[in-house]
Amino acid sequence: MSANFNPYVQGWRVGNSPSGNSVWGNAGIPPSIFGALPGGTTSTGQRSPPLPDATLFFITGFRPNILNASVVDARGRTCYSIVTDHAQPQRTAYYDAHRRTVALVDWSGTHANVEMPGLFARQSVRSWLRNASDRASRLMDVRGVPYVWAPDGDYICLYYTQQSHSYRLARICVSRDGVQIELTRQAMEARLVEVCILSASMFLSGHNID
Repeated sequence: MSANFNPYVQGWRVGNSPSGNSVWGNAGIPPSIFGALPGGTTSTGQRSPPLPDATLFFITGFRPNILNASVVDARGRTCYSIVTDHAQPQRTAYYDAHRRTVALVDWSGTHANVEMPGLFARQSVRSWLRNASDRASRLMDVRGVPYVWAPDGDYICLYYTQQSHSYRLARICVSRDGVQIELTRQAMEARLVEVCILSASMFLSGHNID
């Protein structure tokens, strides 16, 4: 693991070990292994092979954390930048390779707010990534399609769930040099790259998103 990545500072929990205040925001919920998700199965410390036909992205080059970092593809090419200016520490911007703004997060105030220009207007993070009724996962709607984020061992997984259909689209894990994001062909076709990068960085930011 990179010396620049401190899982405890970033809100990542190993297994069910507590590390400071849980950002889950409820004392009755077990310590989160993913900062903003409830504890899942116990961490094994081992990684399974990438998902079949997965496209990989890596959030890396933390300066000094995930809210100031680069997103590269499997060839090491920079695809996105996550920028939190020292002059505006409560504002995080996400840019693509052409310096176009793809997302903005405002950490100030009682509740963090998020927007993705062209996709959805400014709203609270807790509304966009809302807790499920059983608090075992977080629900997210993108372009009118419902998705679910849920922990699974060392991973945070994104599932498509509608009617009787449910299958995994993407997953996130801490890697040697930062955070690895795996997206299936279906996730790429659904244009979920930027959504997954944004979600991953917020889950592992150490900020309270409720």
